[in-house]
Amino acid sequence: NQKNIRNIAIAAHIDHGKTTFSDNLLAGAGMISEDLAGKQRALDFHDDEAARGITIDSASVSMIHKLSDSNEEYLINLIDTPGHVDFGGDVTRAMRAVDGCIILTCAVEGVMPQTETVVRQALKELVKPVLFINKVDRLIKELQLTPEQMQERFTKIITGVNKFVNSICPEEFKGKWDLSVQDGSVCFGSAFHNWALSLPYMKK
Repeated sequence: NQKNIRNIAIAAHIDHGKTTFSDNLLAGAGMISEDLAGKQRALDFHDDEAARGITIDSASVSMIHKLSDSNEEYLINLIDTPGHVDFGGDVTRAMRAVDGCIILTCAVEGVMPQTETVVRQALKELVKPVLFINKVDRLIKELQLTPEQMQERFTKIITGVNKFVNSICPEEFKGKWDLSVQDGSVCFGSAFHNWALSLPYMKK
């Protein structure tokens, strides 16, 4: 059923956890062991990528995920794009093939220059974004922030991303592509520790 096919890309700064995040999606679809998710880095399949611990080439994988509301199955074609500035050409090509992209950003570092570069490439190709704030565990364990300070940090990241999206996206999408916690277009989690949540998911 072609209506149930989605092509998505992940766009992020280097080392913010894209490939680890992809592992979790693969585990959720039953394609790799949950114990290995976050450690296998399945989409870094070349020797030089494994050795350096970075993504150099875009890698794609197809997986089946069920929509929890309706139990409907969707075929998700995921493209994991490089985060390093030297491999930007691969990002542009990937964005031409997708319906939407996940902007993945580290909760500690926030939006970095290369995040902006890849998001700019996505918006230029009219790719609608959602936001995943990764490495939330670091705010708790390393920075030992209070819940209020964490909320402040999240608000700052979301506001910054929305401001950036609205400054780049075409006139007809300004304000319409705003990311918000309320509608589930912003999610939080820790790919390394295999958990994530959104407000609609929590409510349910």
